[in-house]
Amino acid sequence: MRVAVGFAPPYLSPMTHTPLTDEVESWLLDQALHDPDIVELFGDLCLRLHALGIPLQRAALSWPTLHPLFQAEQIYWRQGEAAELFQFRHDAERSKDFERSPFMHALTNRLDRLRRRLEGPETMIDFPVLEDLHEKGFTDYLLTSTRFRVAEVDGFRGGDSGIMASWSTTRPGGFSDGDIEALSRVQRVFAVACHASIQKRVMVNLADAYLGATAAKKALGGDVRRGDGERIRAVVWHSDLRRSTRLSNEMPPEDYLDLLKSYYDCTAQPVIDEGGEILEFIGDAVLAIFPIRGDTGGPEAVRAAVRAMERTLDLREAWIAAAPEGGRERMNFSIAMSVGEVMFGNIGVPARLTFSAIGPAVNKVARLDEMSKELGRMVLVTREVAQVEPERWVSVGPQSLRDFDHGIELFTRACARDAFVPVKAAS
Repeated sequence: MRVAVGFAPPYLSPMTHTPLTDEVESWLLDQALHDPDIVELFGDLCLRLHALGIPLQRAALSWPTLHPLFQAEQIYWRQGEAAELFQFRHDAERSKDFERSPFMHALTNRLDRLRRRLEGPETMIDFPVLEDLHEKGFTDYLLTSTRFRVAEVDGFRGGDSGIMASWSTTRPGGFSDGDIEALSRVQRVFAVACHASIQKRVMVNLADAYLGATAAKKALGGDVRRGDGERIRAVVWHSDLRRSTRLSNEMPPEDYLDLLKSYYDCTAQPVIDEGGEILEFIGDAVLAIFPIRGDTGGPEAVRAAVRAMERTLDLREAWIAAAPEGGRERMNFSIAMSVGEVMFGNIGVPARLTFSAIGPAVNKVARLDEMSKELGRMVLVTREVAQVEPERWVSVGPQSLRDFDHGIELFTRACARDAFVPVKAAS
């Protein structure tokens, strides 16, 4: 801790911002009713506070969230710059800067407000971030906190959930009493608007994670009754882990779960990265679609699916190269692709629904998985896929698929890096 003595700050008028603060509070309440984007909302608030005469040069807003990848989000605003959103991953190491920050101190001690003067006889610099602000010419720092439940989460890192905001100025003498009063008043009304915005972000994040972006948008947009849906054309993708039943019986549950995580990283993440939609994780199988948009979108959807397939094979090879010699054969799976019309919508019982796709194209890729075992190739596609980039593929002729009346011409990759010993030959 560092304390400065022998310095008299300039006199600051006890100017009140009450009339204009009332206008900001009214604006915030109106924003709370109109689905605000929290990043834009915080940036606009900082500009309005500065326009009131509050000497704001830097501000930050932080809150915990529910997201498969991120544990918390934070917005930074600096005078003359647009507000920026930062997200902090679950798997990131706990930041030493955060552990030694005013935010962590206020969180764990359940403080509603914390102020640190950065110049004058009351100077107190007891956190690294304050040292940095002091060196950059900031003279005052105020942290305000409002507690509320985020979704069903009551606490975060040993403290209460909610929002924390920091406000910093470079004005000689720091914030006036009127500034502090205005910032403290605005914080509570701002929390009302933030609460609505954060809850929606959590809802959309979880819907995207568990339903997929397209299905989530439909469900949140009102398509919530059994039978609601639409016919779309799409590239349908199906992948399935080989020998999964035997592996689950032979491997310790924790090891098998780690294998599944790696398998999904190989087969599902490339689909998402290329714009595909994961519809279902069916045990150890992945069912996905690449929607065809417009009359000319078919070739691009196919190319996206093929790029995802090639990336999947790259990731598999990298996993095998890093795996112990005795476990390398575990990362074997099929990839089947076809093109056709599917019914995409709600199925299930009225009290428990899911979004999925049904139709002949979906049935076809499931049967291609069975044929893959006999042909000794991980990747099989139909003519509709192969004809977009014919140089990539080699025909294996018409094949009889279970539950289909006529033979269907299938194609394998021209490069045979996905080849394996067929099931019949191995037996």
